[in-house]
Amino acid sequence: MQDESKQGYVYILTNPSFKEDWVKIGKSSRPVDVRSKELDNTAVPLPFEIFATMKTCKYDKAEKLIHSSIERFTNLRVRKNREFFKVKPEEALAIFKEIAEVIDDAEIEETYKKAMMKDEGTKDPSLTSTRKDGKRVWLIPSNSKYFDVKGCFDKYGYVYWSQHFNFQKGDTGYIYSSSPDSAIRFKFDIVETDVLYNDDMGKEIEFYVDPKDMEVAKRFNRFAKLKLTGETNTSRLSLINLIDNGLRMAPRGALNLSFKDYAELKKYIEENF
Repeated sequence: MQDESKQGYVYILTNPSFKEDWVKIGKSSRPVDVRSKELDNTAVPLPFEIFATMKTCKYDKAEKLIHSSIERFTNLRVRKNREFFKVKPEEALAIFKEIAEVIDDAEIEETYKKAMMKDEGTKDPSLTSTRKDGKRVWLIPSNSKYFDVKGCFDKYGYVYWSQHFNFQKGDTGYIYSSSPDSAIRFKFDIVETDVLYNDDMGKEIEFYVDPKDMEVAKRFNRFAKLKLTGETNTSRLSLINLIDNGLRMAPRGALNLSFKDYAELKKYIEENF
């Protein structure tokens, strides 16, 4: 029986070498960064990334509740008796938050947000922009299993993007297609920002695999308009090559490539697009 006087962790781990909607959900009596490093062995080509953790003295109970909550749906465990699930990390995190309401000492840390904030420089003043004109260059991820960005670009030449970051009119960027390509595929200019939902955006509903996802975007109600300026199929911009040239992990949020820490990566993308 678990000693509930000692705190431990339940964690959500992702891996760039896995499918985009696969996660590992397990428990550990030690810090999760220690556990994730233990899992980085010859069985996986790339290191695990910590998406979120739950710290609690009842981590054994919490893990069982989370696993059983996920298994209320069918066929979501990748393999019987293994801790891998066919679920998006954001959906797993939502279940974490539900379970935390019944675990009186649960503390959730959304680790992926810290990585995103560091990438954007929100919390780290040492990440100085290399753009003297104030315009930035972004790298943002897309997933064709949820939204057909190519279809939208092919039909309209632009796409409205939910604006969770401080995009500015005049910024430029690249779109990383996480599925099925795991590579950069598009280049864009940001022509409008802080746009409220309007009828023009409604045309894009045909490109949502699940139209309910558009309702979620509408509730957020802050969009940037991205104009297509280029498209490529080069393998030089695949994930493995991007990681070899300065990318730390598969992008899960917008990365500001204009920060000096990304100078090598930005140069590589520009030279190979």
